[in-house]
Amino acid sequence: MRAPAKLAMEVMLGGKGVGGLETINVSANGVYFASPTYIAPLTRLEIVLVLPDPGRSRQRKVTCQGIVVRTEPETEEENRHSYDVACFFTSIDETDRADLESYILAQLTF
Repeated sequence: MRAPAKLAMEVMLGGKGVGGLETINVSANGVYFASPTYIAPLTRLEIVLVLPDPGRSRQRKVTCQGIVVRTEPETEEENRHSYDVACFFTSIDETDRADLESYILAQLTF
């Protein structure tokens, strides 16, 4: 299941952090997010998603590895300031996946 979500996230790209990112939607297997820079398909990323924890004053960070499967538009464009990036999680701790799944289920309305 995929849920619309505007979560803060951090991405490490080539050893450099790309900050100020926000998800568009998320699932237990991947994330779709807006990026100010073009990220080519098949690029490996380190990702940290920040989940709100309504019962506590702190937030929960979910760390994972991923690979870009799609970027829209498909090529880098001059003077473009936003790209939509789809990323598949290649590695995520089972506890982190369970927390992410719980968050997603809480967002869905049936």
